[in-house]
Amino acid sequence: MDDVKILIPRPFAAGIDDMGWINGTNESQKPYPGPYRAGVKRIFDVSDYKAAVDVGKALGVRIQGLFVLGELDRDNVLDKYPDLYPSNIRWKCSSRADKRRLDEIMDFLKKESAYLEFGFHGIGHEYWEENGTRKRAEWYNLIDRKPWPEESMYRRIAAAREILAQYGLSPDYGHSFPESFVPCAYSYFWNPNGEYSLGKILSEAGVRFAATDFSQIPELDPPLEINGGAFDHGVHVVSRQNYGNCWYELDSLPRVLPELQTTDMIETHWPNWLAQDDFMQASVTQRWIQYFQMMERQDDRYLAKNTEQFHSQWLYRKYTVLRKEGNNVVEIDNSAMPDEAYLYGLSGTLVLKIPRKPHEHLSYAALNGEPIVVFQEHEDFLLLYLPPLQKKRYLLQYELDLERMPFYIHHKGTSNIYNVLSRDDFREISLKVYGKEYISVSGKPPKKVFSDNVNLKVLNHAYDSIMGMFYIEVEATNFQGTAGNLILHY
Repeated sequence: MDDVKILIPRPFAAGIDDMGWINGTNESQKPYPGPYRAGVKRIFDVSDYKAAVDVGKALGVRIQGLFVLGELDRDNVLDKYPDLYPSNIRWKCSSRADKRRLDEIMDFLKKESAYLEFGFHGIGHEYWEENGTRKRAEWYNLIDRKPWPEESMYRRIAAAREILAQYGLSPDYGHSFPESFVPCAYSYFWNPNGEYSLGKILSEAGVRFAATDFSQIPELDPPLEINGGAFDHGVHVVSRQNYGNCWYELDSLPRVLPELQTTDMIETHWPNWLAQDDFMQASVTQRWIQYFQMMERQDDRYLAKNTEQFHSQWLYRKYTVLRKEGNNVVEIDNSAMPDEAYLYGLSGTLVLKIPRKPHEHLSYAALNGEPIVVFQEHEDFLLLYLPPLQKKRYLLQYELDLERMPFYIHHKGTSNIYNVLSRDDFREISLKVYGKEYISVSGKPPKKVFSDNVNLKVLNHAYDSIMGMFYIEVEATNFQGTAGNLILHY
């Protein structure tokens, strides 16, 4: 394989833990210990979420935010769940100004959901026993090395639903539960073959993806191989590690060199993305953008568009084999993909990385004779997006030339584009959209554009005759993404 230029790159993504706090102060050392929170003495507001969104917009990726919900509780429903986050130590919404602060934050997160994912982290981050004793941590007893009562875990899911519903984020308004999860302090109860496992509770709630540091729970026999991962009752859980930036440090990038990072997903915390004061934030944001760009310049890495695409690529990277068959001809052997990937809907797009010279463009690509038209060009490489693969072998043929293929989709946004069906008089684009974004299609403008899903809206479209590109503005109803088909009639 050393002489094959095309490869299946490792996905890169960063999870941002501890979003959602309002009071950032660490109160863990008080006589009646409170939460660690963000370890930063400040009151957070909507501007503190802008940094991650700006990074996502600059790179065309959807950053994974992991939210602690206890202080987003606008109506104080947690008063009836005293064991989740006791009211005597909780920051509580107690004024109209507080409610405006929370509404402003949540409105911003809804608006920018194409670039910042609302993932689930916890309610209060820790676990409070009936006598008020705080223990680490919320989802598994790391002190006594045993699971918390199962009913307590279900109460956390119920409380999360109630808090999200305060902002209209419920099935009644077309929204599903967060799809991504990272346990607080890596307190994951791993028991994939048992009747009670954290994965079972999360899966029932709607969670599909999780990440944790498996080395923190060796007594539960988790996957301990480098960059390990497995399914837990339908939730795909992968290994994630910290690379040197402490959880409370402002303006802090990972310190471990990219080539020494063993996990595809890296751990960060909210303060790491923030400056000490607003006037310094632009430079901190720019450093994060440059860090992501540096990761993508690694020969075997690329930036995953979103969490679903990350997990799909993780599976392809582990189970799929490329074999060179000739010049620009590659066999893709996907026969070893586990059945669980299909059972739980994780057989998504496969991303291939192909080196290119500045004057070279993708002029042709076909998988088993069917055209492949979704790609993204960078300065010295391109990313080719293949449709979901079945458990079999495929033959990919491609050509680089001076001219691009006549019809293609330049995949600059954060959506998942699963498949494109092309005929003489129409195109059908199967995709999943997060928030609001533009789909960039080459060639002449279609006569008609519409979506086959009322929850996937076509807001606008325009043709740039100079660039020869047709731009379709689409918007998902569901905060966690909406799938459907865009139909283009010519």
